[in-house]
Amino acid sequence: MTEDVTEDSPQTSGFLAGLEFLTGEDPSAGSFLLVVGMVTCVFIAAFQFMLTPPISTLLTGLVLVIAVISFILGAVLDMLNYFDTPRSPSH
Repeated sequence: MTEDVTEDSPQTSGFLAGLEFLTGEDPSAGSFLLVVGMVTCVFIAAFQFMLTPPISTLLTGLVLVIAVISFILGAVLDMLNYFDTPRSPSH
């Protein structure tokens, strides 16, 4: 019997894999912040145009709070040099 030899790829956590899905294979702080900003704008526009004022104001405030938390997360990842480390090809 022969065993198939497979090359082991470096294991990353699910959280970092999710970030890689958003920022691409070679992430940068700019791409992360751009994605957060675009998603924030889309949700604010949707809430402002589709809902009545008291509900839209509340949901817009919640989106802004989540955006600030995301920007802080991006700053922490930048301080931890997540965006500066080059990624090896997964192929």
